[in-house]
Amino acid sequence: MELKIAPNDVQSMSQDGDSILRSLQNKSMPMIDLLVRESLQNSLDATRKNEENTLVNFSTGYFKTDKLNRHFDGISDTLANRYNQYSSYLAVRDANTTGLTGDYKSESQAVLDQSNFHKLVFGIGKNQEKAGSGGSWGLGKTSYFRVGIGLVIYYTRVLSEGVYEERLIASLIESPKDTDRLLPESERGIAWWGKYETEGKKIFPLTDSKVISEILDIFDIDQYTDDETGTTIIIPYLKEEHIDDTSEILPWDTDYSDSIKMAIKRWYHPRLANDSYSQEIGNSKLLCTVNNEILFLEEPIFRKFQQLYNAALTGTSEESHIYVKDIFLPRTGMADNKIKVGSIAFCETSRDEMEMQPPYNRPSPLDYLGLAQYNSRFDSKVIAYSRMPGMVVEYDLNGEWSPSGNILSEESMLLGFFVPNSFGSLHQRYIEMGYDDLESYLRATENADHADWIDEDGITIVKRTKGYTAKEIQEHYQVLDGDSYSSATSALSRKFGSILMPPRSFGRKSNKTDKNKKNVKKKKSTRRTSNLNILSTDFINTEYVKVRFSVILKPESQNHISLLVLTQEKKMSSEMWDKFMNDVIPFPFKIIDEPELSKNSLSEDNLNIEVYKNNDFSVVINNNNTQEVELTGSVSIKVYSNQYMPTLTVTSNKLAKEDI
Repeated sequence: MELKIAPNDVQSMSQDGDSILRSLQNKSMPMIDLLVRESLQNSLDATRKNEENTLVNFSTGYFKTDKLNRHFDGISDTLANRYNQYSSYLAVRDANTTGLTGDYKSESQAVLDQSNFHKLVFGIGKNQEKAGSGGSWGLGKTSYFRVGIGLVIYYTRVLSEGVYEERLIASLIESPKDTDRLLPESERGIAWWGKYETEGKKIFPLTDSKVISEILDIFDIDQYTDDETGTTIIIPYLKEEHIDDTSEILPWDTDYSDSIKMAIKRWYHPRLANDSYSQEIGNSKLLCTVNNEILFLEEPIFRKFQQLYNAALTGTSEESHIYVKDIFLPRTGMADNKIKVGSIAFCETSRDEMEMQPPYNRPSPLDYLGLAQYNSRFDSKVIAYSRMPGMVVEYDLNGEWSPSGNILSEESMLLGFFVPNSFGSLHQRYIEMGYDDLESYLRATENADHADWIDEDGITIVKRTKGYTAKEIQEHYQVLDGDSYSSATSALSRKFGSILMPPRSFGRKSNKTDKNKKNVKKKKSTRRTSNLNILSTDFINTEYVKVRFSVILKPESQNHISLLVLTQEKKMSSEMWDKFMNDVIPFPFKIIDEPELSKNSLSEDNLNIEVYKNNDFSVVINNNNTQEVELTGSVSIKVYSNQYMPTLTVTSNKLAKEDI
């Protein structure tokens, strides 16, 4: 194959090989995982219309280097000196896909920008425009060049204007700073191998079927025939270091094929041989093989996560222990507040269910998910999330998607899966910004490696979705046991710290009233403000609580008794709460009726007291008497979240003369 070295125009903004290889800044994910995620996403995006299945086979093996070395003009001698017998390779072959379609001869940049062939082989960072696709062209593919020595061979067969055409081209990306590079004369570290056009300026792919067959035979790879179209990516001269780039050796870390199998299940179990996915989304199922061995979800953790995905996707679960909650954004989210932003399915699991005990003795679920390096505790909370392509974006470990604090026992792990309402229309504000639906927004928030959702500037859809998802899970596991309070901490404590922790003295105060206290007293006022004491807080059931109080009212005063949230550091009014929480979580209590004053409190003759409910968070008691008055009473409170403790406070003002 003929060589073309990428020109180095000092006045252009062209990237060199070093900057391209560093563009995929994901140092936390194994290189094999990055490659599997990228290659499967490219194949799924290229699936032909109306195909029931997308077929992808990963193959690994060894090839005779002398048969391949001679095909690379300019570096054949270097390859022969370094690899003179056998070397390993990795190939990814898809079927039922369109192949790398598009023009590669045009002089028009606009035409080439629409060419999948041009974008994958020559383009860097070109955005995908197809709805439901995986992100960007180019940046993710750098994993291909980092697994081997920098050489990648692209073979594809396409149907163009009724004619089938085979194309094969090779590319090199290496750092020009590398002293051991293959092509020292390349100032940018970028080159291609193919066949020059007539004028000798542009490099085109090989299209001669016989020449292509000769190269594919080196790797025992068949050509596409008949009505087959698709793409095969071949990475020769693999670096063995990538089969173990973690600190702890696991059974699948010592072999390329086993690492690939694990990565496929880890990131694509939502779509892998999943009928529910194709029925609900309308896309093809993913069928994967590794060295022609069909992949199934044998591991309990992946079977469980596929069940959770299906439950969140369909809104129902056949498993009684899996719970499904719809998530809504109260304002400025979807086009209508009644349209859900997505659904969360979650459950508890045990060591036995995960087959960690004899006779199976499987590793921890965190090992299978690639999370054990961050936390090895079994009582962890793991929430996965994915959009339309069916790839897990991330496993969020004890993060913003789940409640903080201990909501389960040490013998249980919380697993959850959030699936967005991809087809849901967004608020008009976001439509005007170019996001037609939730899927298009979430696609825009992903990095080149598709490993996270990060809100665009000035938008909080993802942030609020995380908060409300954590809140739904939190409220499900909250338990009230008589007068005791749940020990679970707030879903927002990760952000706001100890301010939302239950008060230190909570649950220790007696609910008994002082029998020596008289209910009504008239005496000379020495007090400058009214005073209120909480006598008891009694939970009627999980939804209602009655707070009993005593209050000393100033003469001729209007007294506002306000409902507060009792926290470890301070008491918070509804106004403070709304400001502090930024409307993410509503105020957890509401006064449901006027306060009840005990009969003895009003037994004295000519006692002039007015009582009425002011709003959902306060009541008013007017003391129209010229003397101080002490009363006892109670208010009934509706509980919307039993994570917090209610309390009352009183403020007083002098009554105007016309009100007395």
